[in-house]
Amino acid sequence: VGFVPAIVEKAAPKAQDAYAVVCGPPIMIKFTLPVLTKLGFSEERIYTTLENRMKCGLGKCGRCNIGPVYVCKDGPVFTAQQLRELPPEF
Repeated sequence: VGFVPAIVEKAAPKAQDAYAVVCGPPIMIKFTLPVLTKLGFSEERIYTTLENRMKCGLGKCGRCNIGPVYVCKDGPVFTAQQLRELPPEF
């Protein structure tokens, strides 16, 4: 129990030949990704999910878009590298 980025930093998982998967609210993801990159995980080997509200599931309604990305059809799983390319307000 605790602040997830601090727990990840304390556990210090080895990045060599490993992938990291982060699921949770956007604020947790935002603060956990830098910890993982500091531990040596490349952005291409960090996967996360985005939990935007989706209505149509086809990218037609625009409910889940973040800039040019539609979570319902382009995700909901993204790499840290893909997240970095999203608009800064996300």
